[in-house]
Amino acid sequence: MPDELGFYEKETNTAFLSSKLSKKERVKVLLHELGHKDHTRSEYQNARLRCENEADRNMIHHLVKDAIESLDDPTEFDYLKFMSYYNLKTVTNEIMVKEEYLALVN
Repeated sequence: MPDELGFYEKETNTAFLSSKLSKKERVKVLLHELGHKDHTRSEYQNARLRCENEADRNMIHHLVKDAIESLDDPTEFDYLKFMSYYNLKTVTNEIMVKEEYLALVN
Protein backbone atom coordinates (compact mmCIF):
# COMPACT_ATOMS: atom_id res chain seq x y z
CA MET A 1 0.00 0.00 0.00
CA PRO A 2 1.40 3.43 -0.89
CA ASP A 3 2.68 5.69 1.86
CA GLU A 4 0.43 8.64 2.76
CA LEU A 5 3.22 11.17 2.04
CA GLY A 6 4.31 9.75 -1.27
CA PHE A 7 5.20 6.66 -3.24
CA TYR A 8 7.17 5.65 -6.28
CA GLU A 9 5.56 3.66 -9.09
CA LYS A 10 8.24 1.75 -10.97
CA GLU A 11 6.01 0.78 -13.90
CA THR A 12 5.52 4.43 -14.94
CA ASN A 13 8.73 5.80 -13.39
CA THR A 14 6.60 8.28 -11.44
CA ALA A 15 6.75 9.62 -7.89
CA PHE A 16 3.46 10.68 -6.33
CA LEU A 17 3.50 13.22 -3.48
CA SER A 18 0.82 14.37 -1.07
CA SER A 19 -0.53 17.83 -1.82
CA LYS A 20 -0.53 18.49 1.94
CA LEU A 21 3.27 18.67 2.15
CA SER A 22 5.21 21.92 2.55
CA LYS A 23 7.81 22.72 -0.12
CA LYS A 24 10.62 21.48 2.15
CA GLU A 25 8.75 18.25 2.89
CA ARG A 26 7.94 17.73 -0.81
CA VAL A 27 11.66 17.88 -1.62
CA LYS A 28 12.46 15.39 1.15
CA VAL A 29 9.71 12.98 0.14
CA LEU A 30 10.58 13.25 -3.57
CA LEU A 31 14.26 12.50 -2.93
CA HIS A 32 13.26 9.59 -0.69
CA GLU A 33 10.83 8.16 -3.24
CA LEU A 34 13.39 8.47 -6.05
CA GLY A 35 15.65 6.35 -3.85
CA HIS A 36 13.20 3.48 -4.51
CA LYS A 37 13.58 3.59 -8.31
CA ASP A 38 15.89 0.57 -8.45
CA HIS A 39 13.90 -1.53 -5.95
CA THR A 40 11.73 -4.33 -7.29
CA ARG A 41 8.34 -5.04 -5.74
CA SER A 42 9.54 -8.39 -4.41
CA GLU A 43 12.76 -6.88 -3.08
CA TYR A 44 10.73 -4.25 -1.24
CA GLN A 45 8.36 -6.87 0.20
CA ASN A 46 11.22 -9.10 1.36
CA ALA A 47 13.63 -6.41 2.57
CA ARG A 48 11.48 -3.38 3.34
CA LEU A 49 13.73 -1.91 6.05
CA ARG A 50 16.81 -2.08 3.81
CA CYS A 51 14.90 -0.46 0.94
CA GLU A 52 13.62 2.31 3.22
CA ASN A 53 17.12 2.94 4.55
CA GLU A 54 18.51 3.10 1.00
CA ALA A 55 15.79 5.59 0.06
CA ASP A 56 16.55 7.67 3.17
CA ARG A 57 20.24 7.64 2.31
CA ASN A 58 19.43 8.91 -1.19
CA MET A 59 17.41 11.76 0.32
CA ILE A 60 20.11 12.61 2.85
CA HIS A 61 22.88 12.47 0.24
CA HIS A 62 21.17 15.04 -1.98
CA LEU A 63 20.15 17.30 0.92
CA VAL A 64 23.67 17.27 2.41
CA LYS A 65 25.19 17.91 -1.03
CA ASP A 66 22.90 20.90 -1.52
CA ALA A 67 23.67 22.22 1.97
CA ILE A 68 27.44 21.94 1.43
CA GLU A 69 27.22 23.66 -1.96
CA SER A 70 25.42 26.60 -0.35
CA LEU A 71 28.30 27.18 2.09
CA ASP A 72 31.43 29.20 1.37
CA ASP A 73 33.37 26.79 3.57
CA PRO A 74 32.15 23.16 3.75
CA THR A 75 33.67 22.83 7.22
CA GLU A 76 30.93 25.18 8.45
CA PHE A 77 28.39 22.39 7.94
CA ASP A 78 26.60 21.74 11.25
CA TYR A 79 25.00 18.33 11.11
CA LEU A 80 22.83 18.97 14.20
CA LYS A 81 21.31 22.12 12.70
CA PHE A 82 20.87 20.27 9.41
CA MET A 83 19.07 17.39 11.14
CA SER A 84 16.88 19.78 13.09
CA TYR A 85 15.98 21.77 9.96
CA TYR A 86 14.97 18.62 8.08
CA ASN A 87 13.39 16.96 11.14
CA LEU A 88 15.72 13.96 10.98
CA LYS A 89 15.56 12.28 14.38
CA THR A 90 16.89 8.74 14.26
CA VAL A 91 20.37 7.50 15.07
CA THR A 92 20.39 5.89 11.62
CA ASN A 93 19.69 9.30 10.05
CA GLU A 94 22.51 10.83 12.11
CA ILE A 95 24.96 8.17 10.95
CA MET A 96 23.90 8.68 7.34
CA VAL A 97 24.26 12.47 7.56
CA LYS A 98 27.78 12.14 8.96
CA GLU A 99 28.80 9.51 6.41
CA GLU A 100 27.39 11.44 3.46
CA TYR A 101 29.05 14.66 4.62
CA LEU A 102 32.43 12.95 4.92
CA ALA A 103 32.04 11.22 1.55
CA LEU A 104 31.17 14.52 -0.13
CA VAL A 105 33.97 16.63 1.37
CA ASN A 106 36.74 14.02 1.03
